[in-house]
Amino acid sequence: MNIPDERFRWLCALYKPKTETPAFLEVVDIAGLVKGAAAGEGLGNAFLSNIAAVDGILHVVRAFDDADVVHVEDRVDPVEDLEIIHAELRAKDAERCGALAESLRKSRAGVTPAAKKEQAAELAVAERVLACLEAGKDVRFGDWSAADIEWLNDVGFLTAKPVRSAAALSCQPRQKPADRPTDRSHSHSPTVADVN
Repeated sequence: MNIPDERFRWLCALYKPKTETPAFLEVVDIAGLVKGAAAGEGLGNAFLSNIAAVDGILHVVRAFDDADVVHVEDRVDPVEDLEIIHAELRAKDAERCGALAESLRKSRAGVTPAAKKEQAAELAVAERVLACLEAGKDVRFGDWSAADIEWLNDVGFLTAKPVRSAAALSCQPRQKPADRPTDRSHSHSPTVADVN
């Protein structure tokens, strides 16, 4: 879908380029993630490989009760859903980073001194990434140098991608706070529309 932008039109009118290519956003709906996906549960690895192919992630979690809409956990808790999603993405990244680190350790034999130095630097970054993930922190929230970021961009960890979260709300009128079954979905953010 094209993203309307008056600034783009103004720049095109001012500079009159040969071609005009407006910003666009392609949205790919990927099926929901379940607890244990990193270990192959649900759609598992197929789901996670679909995420690897995108530039950014928009998590849409359910924040309404509807008997016609089944939830795999048989409950409505958008905050816990987001926690499960992020934990599964971290688990997959940790698995991948551990394999990369092991590969870097093994491939150090029989290479030039310059290549050994580069592998040692990459191994150091991989070990810091692994520590970050094991501490329950997404890669995008780590403290990385410019050289680290270059390597991270080449690897393409799932938790390094930009993320936005949105809650799907019911079309029914909002309940008064005392009537809500749970107040947890509102505890992390003043609005339900963006719980990231």
